[in-house]
Amino acid sequence: MPRKPIKRDDEAPLEGLRTVLKTQAITLSPGINQITNSPPADPHLEYYFIPKQYMKQYQAYNRPGKPLKNLKLVNYDKPAISLSFFYKHKYSIERQVIHADVVQHIKNYRDELLNRSLMEQLSVGQLKELKQTDELLRRVREEPHAYQACFSNYHHKYYYWYCTYRYFDDLASLKTTTSSEHLLKHTERVGHEVHERLNIIFIDPEYISESVPHDHKIIDRELKSFPIHLRQGITTLYLREV
Repeated sequence: MPRKPIKRDDEAPLEGLRTVLKTQAITLSPGINQITNSPPADPHLEYYFIPKQYMKQYQAYNRPGKPLKNLKLVNYDKPAISLSFFYKHKYSIERQVIHADVVQHIKNYRDELLNRSLMEQLSVGQLKELKQTDELLRRVREEPHAYQACFSNYHHKYYYWYCTYRYFDDLASLKTTTSSEHLLKHTERVGHEVHERLNIIFIDPEYISESVPHDHKIIDRELKSFPIHLRQGITTLYLREV
């Protein structure tokens, strides 16, 4: 069963954070850095690339299992050595549903139509829908097994940018892991009130700020740990004492 989104209630002080973030953030460019498919300019998407030396300053905002509503630390404690982005339709579908939840959903839908009828004259189509919903509610209550049900937000068309980042899972052995996270975006509610949200992506400047593929840099780092180099022809022998 797909995982339900975690509810976000608490908020971070974005204005104060922006002031700090703008002094710490760096710009990454394809061809110069290890980054591909950067999101185009989008007024609804706000993110900052922050070098790992500043990461501990944001520890108070790292809340696994209880994330903030308007701030996402995309990869806290996992500074990226390479980044890529992609755009994806994000949705969930819940097939194992509780009958009481189904009844409540239909009732809420019916009540919205009833409340609207008190404020305005419903159209012929809306009156027909109200009648059909009322009949549906009655039957679902009386015959719990008459319908198969599921909940989903698939047709709500929620599209998000995702960030895929590679990081050192074990720096000593230079083992890397790849993970992906969706990015928060500004949302506009009824009445045109904009809820601002921002994302912080931590990066490892040493590995992401060079155009050489990071796999080459890993090998380069490993070979530098061998103090003795004996080159013969097209092959070099690297030695270090144990």
